[in-house]
Amino acid sequence: MCARAGLDYSWAQLWETFSLSGEAPEGGIRVLNLSPSWRGKEGVHWNRVPVVCKGESGRKPVGMIWPLIPAWLKGELPTFSTANCRSEAGRPFSEVVASKPAFRRAWQKGQRCLVPFSWFFEWDQHSRPKQPWRVLPARSPFLVMAGLWETSRLADGQAMCSFTLVTAGPNALMTDIGHHRTPVVLDAPDWECWLTGSAEEAESLIKPPSAGSMRAHKVSTRVNNPTYQGEDLIDEETHLSAEG
Repeated sequence: MCARAGLDYSWAQLWETFSLSGEAPEGGIRVLNLSPSWRGKEGVHWNRVPVVCKGESGRKPVGMIWPLIPAWLKGELPTFSTANCRSEAGRPFSEVVASKPAFRRAWQKGQRCLVPFSWFFEWDQHSRPKQPWRVLPARSPFLVMAGLWETSRLADGQAMCSFTLVTAGPNALMTDIGHHRTPVVLDAPDWECWLTGSAEEAESLIKPPSAGSMRAHKVSTRVNNPTYQGEDLIDEETHLSAEG
């Protein structure tokens, strides 16, 4: 699964990459260690992420809460995990998601989005303690992940938009670093299909990323703390690339 990531890009880069309409704002975003929203002693730490959705006249950027907040929770952070929506090998995704009440409506209504992360973190499940890895795109500026989004209405009627990441089985890189899942990462020619295609067309894209599309390096276990933002998290001393 993917439950920790990084954002490091300018708004101009986002606008250009996704052909967004209008002028890009100045500045950008830089979060080295991003987790889904979490509940602490002082309440919920809400984390919002820029995602790309279909609009009336092309693609549009929207800031959404991670993880997905089911509609019936009325803006409350769920006590169960909704950061990822798992697919299952050998079963149609439409069948799998039909059994997941938190995600079912988003899929049925075609509420699909693109989630551009700069990197994500995963942990080697076979090491003790678990070794964290930082996974980056091998060539492009973004890892563009397939997401589903939902709207939950607060008590005052205000809309809260949130998203989840669709995951698949591992590719060669994820197997090498000792993890059994990977986000569905979409290549640029597939972005429009995920946003606007039929359910059948979108479902055909739910598979592990192509081999060689990502690279990875080990990072400090300080990443285990969701509040840690040290620059050592992006030091690239050890590399491992997928092949084949």
